[in-house]
Amino acid sequence: MTTQLEAGTFQRLLNIDANINAIIIGLITVGLITILTFMSYYFEDLSRRHTKKSFIMLLGFIEVAALVVGMILVQHIFKAINAGSSTNWFYATTQMTLLLYCLYTMQNHFIDAVNILAPLYIFGHHLSSGNMGFNIFFIAILIAMAITVIYIAFNKNTIISTEWKYLALQIIYGGIWWILIWSIYKFSPLKTIYMIIGFVIYMWIIRLFSKWIRTSFNDYNIMSRKVNYDELTGIRNRANFDETIDEIFKVYSKENSAPLTMGMFDIDKFKDFNDKYGHSAGDKVLRHVAEVFHHQLFKQTSKGQLFRYGGEEFVVIFKGMNVDDSSKIIRSIRNQLINDPLYYDGNELNVRVSFGVSELVSTDKDIKDLFRRVDHYLYQSKKSGRNRITIEDKTFKFETGI
Repeated sequence: MTTQLEAGTFQRLLNIDANINAIIIGLITVGLITILTFMSYYFEDLSRRHTKKSFIMLLGFIEVAALVVGMILVQHIFKAINAGSSTNWFYATTQMTLLLYCLYTMQNHFIDAVNILAPLYIFGHHLSSGNMGFNIFFIAILIAMAITVIYIAFNKNTIISTEWKYLALQIIYGGIWWILIWSIYKFSPLKTIYMIIGFVIYMWIIRLFSKWIRTSFNDYNIMSRKVNYDELTGIRNRANFDETIDEIFKVYSKENSAPLTMGMFDIDKFKDFNDKYGHSAGDKVLRHVAEVFHHQLFKQTSKGQLFRYGGEEFVVIFKGMNVDDSSKIIRSIRNQLINDPLYYDGNELNVRVSFGVSELVSTDKDIKDLFRRVDHYLYQSKKSGRNRITIEDKTFKFETGI
C-alpha cells in the first residue's frame, strides 16, 4: 500500500515537472516569436526604404540565421530539462511552430527553403538505412512538404485572413511532419491525431499572440511615421531634425571627433510650378526631389541623412564626412536629378536646386551656429542667380548636367 502511494506521489511529481517544463518551453517560444516578429517587421520596413537587392538579401540571411539559432536554442533547452533527450512530442511541436510561424510572417524565400529542407536535415540520415520503401516514402513526403510550403508562401495574405484556410493548412503542414515522424518512431496512429490537434491548438494560441504583436507594431509604426516622417515625401521631417540634431552636435563637437557637414537646399522657383501647373504639380516636384536625393544618398554613402525642413527646403547631414567629400556627393546627386527629368501632363519640368554647405568647426558653440551659416550660404547661392552651390562662403554655378 505504502509502495503504491509512493509511486502515485512520484508520478504526480513527474507530471508537475512535465507541466513546469511545458510552461518554460512555452514562455521561451513566445519570447522567440516576439523577437522574430519585431525583427521581421523592422526588416520589412528597411526593405521598403532601401531597395538595393544585396541589402535585402543580407536581411534575408539574418532572418534565417535568427530562426536557425532559435531552433538550436530550443533543442538545447529541451535536452537540458529532459536528461539529454529531445525525443518529445512537445519539442517537435515547438520546432514546427517556429518554422510555420516564420513561413507566414517573414517575406523571405530563404525561410521557404528552410521549411522545405528541414525534414531532410533532421531525418535525412535515415535514407542511408537501405530501405527502398522508406526512401521512396521520404521523397514523397519532401515533395508534399515543398508543395505545401510553396502554396503558403505565395498565398500568405489570403490564408491568414481566411479562418478555414488557415486551419486546413495547419493540419496539412502538421500532418506531413507527424506522418514522417510516425514512419520513423512508430507510435500509435491515434497518438498522431492527438499530436496534430495539439499542434493546431498551440499554433492557434501563437497566432492570437502574434496578431496582438502585429497590431501593436503597426500602431507604433504608424504613430512613429506620423511624428518623425513627412507625409508627402516620406523622408524625415522638421520635428525629427530638431529632435536629433542636438544629440548629433554633442557627439561631433568633441575634440578630435570625426567631421560633420551640413547641407541645405531648396527648389529654385518652386512657386512657378504651383502657379503654372497647380499644387498637384508642386507636390510631385517635392516627391521627385526627395526620392532622388534619398535614393542616391543611400546608394552613394551610408553617412548621409535627409530631412524635409519645411516647404521646398531640405537639409542633409553628413556624419563623419568633411565638406569636400560631402560636396562631391551633393554635386553627383544634383546631376542625377538633372539627368532624371520629371514630366507632368506631357511637360518636362525644369527642376533645379540651390545649396549651402558648411562643416562644423571648433568655434561653433551649438548646432545653431552651423545651421545659420549653412542657411546664409543657401541665401547667397539664390542671390547669386540660383542653380548654385555655396561651400564655405565660395559660390559656384552648377554644371548643366552630366
